[in-house]
Amino acid sequence: MRDLGVPEGDAATTVGLLSASALLLGLPLVPFWGAWADRYNRKTIIVRSAIIEGILFCALGLATQIWQVFLIAPLTGLVLGNTGVMLAEITDRSPRVRLGFAISLVGTAGPLGIALGPAFGGPLADRYGVQSLFLLDAALAAFAVVMLTTLYHERPDRPRTGLTVMQLVRRSLLAVIHTPLARAVFAAYFFLLLGQRVIFPFIELFVEQLNGPVLAATAVGFVLAAYGVAASIGSPLAGRLGDRIGYLRVYSSAVVIVVIALLASSAVQSLLPFDAIYAFYGIGFATASSMLFTLLATGLPAEVRTPVLNLALFPLYIAGIIGSSVSTAVLRWTSGDLRPLWVLAAVVTAVAAVPLLALRRSGGNLAGHADPAG
Repeated sequence: MRDLGVPEGDAATTVGLLSASALLLGLPLVPFWGAWADRYNRKTIIVRSAIIEGILFCALGLATQIWQVFLIAPLTGLVLGNTGVMLAEITDRSPRVRLGFAISLVGTAGPLGIALGPAFGGPLADRYGVQSLFLLDAALAAFAVVMLTTLYHERPDRPRTGLTVMQLVRRSLLAVIHTPLARAVFAAYFFLLLGQRVIFPFIELFVEQLNGPVLAATAVGFVLAAYGVAASIGSPLAGRLGDRIGYLRVYSSAVVIVVIALLASSAVQSLLPFDAIYAFYGIGFATASSMLFTLLATGLPAEVRTPVLNLALFPLYIAGIIGSSVSTAVLRWTSGDLRPLWVLAAVVTAVAAVPLLALRRSGGNLAGHADPAG
């Protein structure tokens, strides 16, 4: 924002508005990605995401005015829509007794990228500017397209539905509405993501408040690298634990970890303690997310698994729009003080434990107990 001439006093609110706008266009498309994958081809849906991502990164790297970024950011919604498809593919190919570990292992890709990307990108941004990173990202996205095209092969014998896309969309929406487990997981995931989105767009600004403006991008990279390493190690270990003692038990413990980390962040005064706390948060958030997807994958019939898993993006979109909008309003009320956002995020995240615990108390069916076969 600063590089494109946004005044210092408007930087935080501009970031919040961009974070919300980046999800608006993709929201109506959420039910269709999984349906298109089931009806036609999973690989096409996944590769499409990487292609569009590369194009948008290139556009951001070449942008010279802030209004251009506001035109590009909403197109981010066209990139999303591959998570549920990939999870369905993993679920189809993994042994049931190792499914929690498999999903958690693949789930480390995000945290590992968050670890490596900022660690290299922070110093590069301090030296060459943030937009140089977007051009580098465009090249990495092109490499991802090549890898997906040449190394990922969808099973030719995978059953394909004869239903139309609209019938598949309707079936997936009805499956969520009429399945207590899906409703509970979606509600839990919404509050977990809402807690994250309240603060996540402003991590860079918070690090700068703690560390000062000198080598700010490098400091951010240091913090995010610790987060990514911790999450990429902790999440698969938690997945194996979930396969043994039950996914709900591990999920509930992870939510507690996230809440504690958020509250501790609101009181931290220097960068190094915050780095350790945010790494702790990374373990909890990555674990909770992977456990929710595992509960969903083990509890859904195969014929609706792909579209329903892809509908899990609904909480992401809605939480992203609401969280960024609310936090932007709070920042205006607090005159830019970010600490109240951490407390708000902790309160919201605590609610994420309620839907699944309530389902269990009501006698509802929860997949993924200590006996994976049952």
